[in-house]
Amino acid sequence: MKGKVLISEPFLADPNFSRSVILITEHNAKGSFGFVLNQKTDLMANAILEELHLVNQAVYSGGPVDPQSFHCLHTYGHIQDAIYVCENVYWGGDFKQIFEQIKQGLIDPINVKFFIGYSGWGPQQLDDELTENAWLLGDLKSQDIFDSSINDQDLWKLAIRNLGGQVSLLANSPLDPNLN
Repeated sequence: MKGKVLISEPFLADPNFSRSVILITEHNAKGSFGFVLNQKTDLMANAILEELHLVNQAVYSGGPVDPQSFHCLHTYGHIQDAIYVCENVYWGGDFKQIFEQIKQGLIDPINVKFFIGYSGWGPQQLDDELTENAWLLGDLKSQDIFDSSINDQDLWKLAIRNLGGQVSLLANSPLDPNLN
């Protein structure tokens, strides 16, 4: 499941995950770990960390777990200790190296997405939620993950449409089906 995206079903009641798209960065017997890709915050990267003073882009809420933690996804496989997630997507690594290479212009911040907090599940918890149809399992291309011109709601719709077939019609679901 690592490298796949979880797409919330349209009427998921949990406000932390309503219409969310979560990239799974780790999935094993100990549990699952990932980041919500479409919950942009009002916080700017350069306001959170002094080392990111050149990065004037929004930080995303990666999920409700440990909201004081800071993470990033990026497209740079050469970063020391970066973890391969899927094609052209890496998680974390040596933050000092990332900061230094941004300053030197060797890393383009447009190819880095910063998060506070993360999404996590205990052993078998995510598998159970998938069985209960709380999530759809899909894929996103790296260019869609890092494209800041795609707004949060449209990323959810894109992920649903990428599934194809009749399920892609869910992208047009109203927020409140009672208003339909």
